[in-house]
Amino acid sequence: MRDNNIKVLIAGIPNCGKSTIVSELSGVTIRIANYPGTTVSINRVEYNINGIKVSIIDLPGTYSLRANMVDESVAAREILRGDYDGIIVVGSALDPEQTLYLLIQVLELGKPVILVLNMMDLASRRGFQYDIEGLSKALGIPVLPTVAAKGAGLSKLKNMIIKIYELGQGNTHIINYGKLEKYIETLSNTLGISRGLAIEVISDNPVAKEIIGSLLNNDYVRQLIESARREIEDVSSYVAAMRWNVVRSLINRFVIKSGKPSFSKYDELFMNPKYGPIISILLLLFVVAETIFLALEPLVDLLSTALNSLPINDVVGYYVTNELIRSLIIDGVWNGISTLIDFIPYVFGVALLIAFIEDSGLIVRISFPIERWLRRVGIPSRGLIYLIAGSGCNVPAITATKAMPNIRDRVLTALMIPYIPCTARFVIISLIAAAVLPHLMGLVVVLPYAVALIGVIIISSFSKVHLKFIGGKAPYSYTLPPLVLPLHKAFIKKVWHYTYEFISRAGALIVIFIIVMWFLSISGPSGVIGPKALDNPVLLRQTWLSIIGNALSPLLSQIGIPWQFSAALVYGYIFKEVVLSTLALMYGVEEGGLIHAVKSFISLPSAIALIVFTTFYSPCIATLITEKQVVGLRLTVINTILQFLVALGLAYMAYHMALIASRLFV
Repeated sequence: MRDNNIKVLIAGIPNCGKSTIVSELSGVTIRIANYPGTTVSINRVEYNINGIKVSIIDLPGTYSLRANMVDESVAAREILRGDYDGIIVVGSALDPEQTLYLLIQVLELGKPVILVLNMMDLASRRGFQYDIEGLSKALGIPVLPTVAAKGAGLSKLKNMIIKIYELGQGNTHIINYGKLEKYIETLSNTLGISRGLAIEVISDNPVAKEIIGSLLNNDYVRQLIESARREIEDVSSYVAAMRWNVVRSLINRFVIKSGKPSFSKYDELFMNPKYGPIISILLLLFVVAETIFLALEPLVDLLSTALNSLPINDVVGYYVTNELIRSLIIDGVWNGISTLIDFIPYVFGVALLIAFIEDSGLIVRISFPIERWLRRVGIPSRGLIYLIAGSGCNVPAITATKAMPNIRDRVLTALMIPYIPCTARFVIISLIAAAVLPHLMGLVVVLPYAVALIGVIIISSFSKVHLKFIGGKAPYSYTLPPLVLPLHKAFIKKVWHYTYEFISRAGALIVIFIIVMWFLSISGPSGVIGPKALDNPVLLRQTWLSIIGNALSPLLSQIGIPWQFSAALVYGYIFKEVVLSTLALMYGVEEGGLIHAVKSFISLPSAIALIVFTTFYSPCIATLITEKQVVGLRLTVINTILQFLVALGLAYMAYHMALIASRLFV
């Protein structure tokens, strides 16, 4: 018991509104960290009430303590380990079966438990009636009905948490396992572990065995477990069957269902095998893509115009006379800060859109009809939404993947997104096409995305070999969540939380990297050249960044791409938006005269190869930093190298195919 410091876990099944409850409880501080050895994000909510410090650990959603995926393994490990004062089990009042199945496993661990039955309003409309008092007495724990979206019941939950150490253990023997009971009791007493952990060990739960560790090496313990498994051939199935029997019994006693249909007229459209896939694709392409392009881009442009109108040059020039320091502040620090600010509308807008699709219940309805098609090409069922969002900007799309409940699909989708050409890359591609392919501009629309699809399929195939440790494929359509309009305070708080996380975790690194790239742009082997290198093509060729760019030249010159493009593309590692201005500087022309310059120095086959290469030769620094936050440094490095090699290989293929075609038709 910890009188002044309470640690509580919050666990629950997916789609039960747990994140909304956590968001409402996080009135003071919310801290995010990756679980050790994984990229699974764990939220830690902290607050004080009457001098009592409460720490709430938000675990990934899980249906059972027998984990099939890394996310579930993290939840199971923390629950079975028992290093907490109590646990809140959040369930959906629309899905009492799965809720009670998870609860029973937690009850058997002998810790204070609170059951939160969320979405009671929706359950009532669907014809569910609960005997809350009767269920609470049978379980021996508090049962709290809530409507988290409206805040109903959450103040009572907050008060319960600070008194959680006063709660009893609940009905830990709610299930009589018959002939297995003697083995459970003996193992529990021998090892000094909870009844629930003993059951999981006998059931051969790998997470439980990991927690027990060396204690399993005891000869008596091994013989005891072997005896149980000889008497009951399949202990795991036996235990699961006993638990489901009790779940059904509890539901028959304390839950009344009126039998109202759960399917709405909208569900009949979405789930229709003929029309469902078409509706899903139209929603994804037009709602997601058009929202990003039509709503977010003008907002970003407006913000960029406002930032450019600020008299930063005049103010800094007035107070700072040293040319190098002035350039550091303007071209380095301010450029980094303003670029970060430019990303915020994209991050917030994409997070808002995707969170709406997730929380409204649309996510399952959109992804389920086309899941089979997506899996065939290696795209996770929910991944297409994020890939389409990435066509506007890769950064917010990768950030938003943290909402995906399965770690394998989350990592795989985050690795795929950089292969999708963002708006900035599309601008470069459009200029190349306008210069060399003015009569084939339709190719600009088709070719980059066709190439991107090839890249997505390649990274998916690569993942089958190298991402096995993340877990197997997992369909999401376990249950059909209700359709709701999630425009409430907790929803906005959740969206802002994603935005704030990007700013706080990636913002500083983005600014630092831009400053580093600035330094590489004004210095070279001879030392510091100075800010004048940023405006002088002769001096620019002497900088480290240009030297790195020229290192690409031997690779790209073989397919007719001039060194000016090689050097300019290196600047794309900073941000793709600076490629054209750098290219204009290299050719010694204004940015508006680039079309004529490009047309003079590049052939049609080389232009096609350059379009293919530019499509995904590398993400920008902001994308790399965000990707690292989601998938880790190792996978980010591997993916970036692979992306460059695939871009180079496909560019060579495109060049030679275009060369052969031009010879055949000329």
